[in-house]
Amino acid sequence: MLDHEFNFNIYNSIILAGLVQGFVFGIVVFLTKRYKVTSTRFLATLIIAFSLNNLTYYILDIWLISRKEFFLYFYFPNSLLAPPLLYCYVMTFLHPNRKLRAADLATFIPFLLFFMANNIYRIAIVFAYKNSAFKDFMERVPMTAEVVGIPFTQIILVYLFVTVRKFQIRSDKELAPDGLRWLQWILISLLLLTFIWTYEVVGVLMSDENRAFYLLWIGMSIMIYWLGHIGIYKFGLQQQRNELRSFSIKTQPIRINSKEPNEHILAIEKLIIDQKRYLDATLTLDCIAEELHLSKSHLSRLINSDLGVSFPDYINALRVEEAKQYLSKSEFANYTLVAIGLEAGFNSKTTFNSAFKKCTGITPSQFKKNSISPDNC
Repeated sequence: MLDHEFNFNIYNSIILAGLVQGFVFGIVVFLTKRYKVTSTRFLATLIIAFSLNNLTYYILDIWLISRKEFFLYFYFPNSLLAPPLLYCYVMTFLHPNRKLRAADLATFIPFLLFFMANNIYRIAIVFAYKNSAFKDFMERVPMTAEVVGIPFTQIILVYLFVTVRKFQIRSDKELAPDGLRWLQWILISLLLLTFIWTYEVVGVLMSDENRAFYLLWIGMSIMIYWLGHIGIYKFGLQQQRNELRSFSIKTQPIRINSKEPNEHILAIEKLIIDQKRYLDATLTLDCIAEELHLSKSHLSRLINSDLGVSFPDYINALRVEEAKQYLSKSEFANYTLVAIGLEAGFNSKTTFNSAFKKCTGITPSQFKKNSISPDNC
């Protein structure tokens, strides 16, 4: 053990706070029945892996043990474990009912190879196996794992980003959350961290000196918080939206036009209402006009003259009626207004509140309070 003072500073204190939070988060997720879902278990394991990685290097940075003792007793190839865990989390989040395939599990092979190599070295030390060539080779394993881990992680991140983008394009056809920008930003942020990681590793290889990867570790601490908070929040939001979408599919289409519809309005209602296209937050007048083979200006005049409202107001009125159905049901009493607004077709809670108050004169929360009385529960 080292006989000098410990190296405590503000940087490794931030790292310590982040990794403690990560371990607490992981334990809570694993012990809570509500989160007994494959994607959240992978998320919790991923955050624990990040936290374990920071912990091992924190121990080294505060000079609790020497580098030789660290690599002999504490080193674990987390750099090769985190990418497959992230991969499994994203895939199971996007496809909750999808079972992991052999190709998915194959992403763990690099980790397993380096994990076994590292343990072979430890066993050789225990049995006092002496071979200079073997020792020199095995002592390079940790740094080799770091070098291999960088491109491996980058490939996984790029692949996941492309997968999420493709999924979002077709997400309006599935019972899954639209708007996966939060996940894309997480992947981009992790990719940026890999460039910091590359810079630090190259510095070690070029100078052959010990470096404190503070920027990388602090970045990982931030990612631990971000992944934990956003991941669990989005999981809950996804569950609620899936339940709301299932309910919507079973209900009859909403009609808000009290006049006898003519041929043009029937065509518009068949497309927008019968197919529930108003639930699509990206729906535009241009899109509807193109599908009906009408000019944008002609369609706008039809809606204004025959329905007496503008296209945006017409779509928002349909979405508000959809939201009313959710808000008035006791089984959705604990659902967030964000989930209800998004599932009704609004792209944000602010837009939902504004449109709802414009149509009804009250806010969604007030409507919910008035609709779900003790007698209705």
